[in-house]
Amino acid sequence: MPSACITIRLRRAGLAACTAAIACVLLQAGCASIKTPTWKTPTWPWSKTPSEEKKLAGELGEDADSSVISSEFNPTEQDFGWDYFKGQNIKKRWKKMVGRGPNEPVSRKALAEGDSLFRDRKYSAAAKKYKTAVDRWPDSVIEEDALWQLAECWFFMDQYPKAEDCYDELVKKYANSRYLDRIAQRQFVIAQYWIALDQKHNYMTIVPNLADRSRPLFDTRGRALKAYDHVRINDPRGPLADDSIMAAANAHFVDRQWLDADYFYGLLRSEYPDSGFLLQAHLLGLQAKLRAYQGPGYEGGVLDEAEILADQTLVQFPDQLTQEEAERAQTSRAAIAAQQAQRHWNRAEFYAKGKHFTSARIYYALIARDYPKTMLAQQARDRLDKYNGLEDVSDNPLPMLTALLNPDSLKEAELDAMAEADTAIARGDNSGIAPPLR
Repeated sequence: MPSACITIRLRRAGLAACTAAIACVLLQAGCASIKTPTWKTPTWPWSKTPSEEKKLAGELGEDADSSVISSEFNPTEQDFGWDYFKGQNIKKRWKKMVGRGPNEPVSRKALAEGDSLFRDRKYSAAAKKYKTAVDRWPDSVIEEDALWQLAECWFFMDQYPKAEDCYDELVKKYANSRYLDRIAQRQFVIAQYWIALDQKHNYMTIVPNLADRSRPLFDTRGRALKAYDHVRINDPRGPLADDSIMAAANAHFVDRQWLDADYFYGLLRSEYPDSGFLLQAHLLGLQAKLRAYQGPGYEGGVLDEAEILADQTLVQFPDQLTQEEAERAQTSRAAIAAQQAQRHWNRAEFYAKGKHFTSARIYYALIARDYPKTMLAQQARDRLDKYNGLEDVSDNPLPMLTALLNPDSLKEAELDAMAEADTAIARGDNSGIAPPLR
């Protein structure tokens, strides 16, 4: 018989003997006592004994697992459903598995080492330590300090895109951070630098920046305007909030984006009435509205707003306007009046050509009454004399046929006439509590 077969048979015989012996022992134990045996959790080959764990903790020192963890990680908390597969939860479990979970002593040590390197102006090495501090003790004052210092490292390394993102991340996570005023200053300076670069070099938006780490990868100007927004949104009552709005408005004004500039000038006037830029916001806002107006063939709401703003500027700042600024405001006011008169003239001519002389006379009269100093005022008076007494052409050339085929049209016309009469009466009625309609 081969030796291999003999060996296998011997092993099987030994295994059977061991099994029988264990069964006898268990049977005897069961006869001696009816108590249920106590089972112990099996020890895995790779698990450490308590003595080995103590030895390992002594070797790691502060790098050992902390007995206190942050609110971000809770070992007793179980994720069920789709939350179990969220990226952040997977990341937490993976970090805990590899021994990189939350650890306050490690985070404090990294923060202290980063501060030491920062004082020595070794910003690159300090940034790595601050990243460790942020990673090992989240949702804490340590993380807040580390994020601020990490952003400062990027700032002094002239990597402004990373710095601006880090500042914004800090404010999003700690809205009431004690670094809020300094963050606003940093973001404002970064935005000014990017705007100046874009105005000097006129960068193309879609061309990537692969050489200069101080500029964003794409759209330097857009990122600058976004940084201005961060200053205003993150600290709306801070000392630089109105400065950021004015800077953004001026950037749009220089690039001839009149509607955007008008929006930010209006935002400054409405939200920051005590700002030192209030007068300039009125003057430049007036110019932005005039340039945003596209002519009598387009919507004229912006022209009406410009008329109100011009009057408001002249009334609100009589002593602060210089002679040149006052003359410019008066010139703008006259230009607005001319544009408004032109709009009324076009409407009047349209109705006159269609022989709707009543409507035409209304607009001619508006020009003569509201804009008497314009060049069209005298022409409007001449047209009023020309069309005085003329009847409107009927829009219904066959009234008898219309009454036969559509008898409800007469009733609709009667109702419209009654509604117009009621409106006229309501406009002149001052007996009620509400003011008369205009």
